[in-house]
Amino acid sequence: MTAICIDCGTDTTPCSGSRGCRHAGRWQWYMVTRSVWRAAGMPKDRVLGYDETDGNFLCIPCLETRIGRDLQPADFPDLPVNEPSPWNTPLLAARKVGR
Repeated sequence: MTAICIDCGTDTTPCSGSRGCRHAGRWQWYMVTRSVWRAAGMPKDRVLGYDETDGNFLCIPCLETRIGRDLQPADFPDLPVNEPSPWNTPLLAARKVGR
């Protein structure tokens, strides 16, 4: 699965194709609150089946550009996807903790 930023074309989940292809420090896999997502002009949520995607991905810099500010820890709901991870880019990791 690829998750390409719809604004700049960055692959937010780069994969080499090998098993366990996550690359430490290179992923931007996250969820933000509905209000932040809407402020960025993104569509409403919809339930998708396993391994389905609607293609609505934004990298952190493009999301911040759209909302006109840096993300804050409160923008990330308390969900497993937002737990600290070695796969997070340095920018995403910093935003999750308020840097």
